[in-house]
Amino acid sequence: MESPVAEVPAEGLPPQELEAGECGLFLWGMAAPRRFTFFTEASTGEALMLHEGTTQKLIVTDTNGEVFGQFFTETQYLSADGTWSVNLSLKPGEILEGGQRVESGRLVTTGADGWETVLPVTGVRACIPG
Repeated sequence: MESPVAEVPAEGLPPQELEAGECGLFLWGMAAPRRFTFFTEASTGEALMLHEGTTQKLIVTDTNGEVFGQFFTETQYLSADGTWSVNLSLKPGEILEGGQRVESGRLVTTGADGWETVLPVTGVRACIPG
C-alpha cells in the first residue's frame, strides 16, 4: 500500500522553502482533489492556510498536547483579520530522516457565524540542517 505522504499534491498553497536551521510543517487534505492546505515554520508563530480558495495568514493563539518535534499536537490559530479560527490536531507518525510523518490530523475551521468545517489532513514535518 502506498503511503499518503508519497506524493505531495501540486495544487493549493504555493511552494514553501526552508532555510538552513528551519523546520516546517506541511499538510495537505486527504480527500480528492488533494491540495497543499497548510504550512507553518516553527519559529514564526504564524501559518499559511488555503481557505475558501485563497492563501490566508494565521496567528498562533495557543498550543497544547504533546511536543511533536518543534511543534505541538494541538495548536489554535486566529485569522489575521480576526474573523475565523482554526484548531489543528495532529497524530504523529513514522520518523523520517530530517523529520516525521503526520499519520493523521484535523483542521477544524470555525467561522464568525459559529459553523465548523472539518478537513482531515496528512503531511510531514521537516527540518533543514544548519
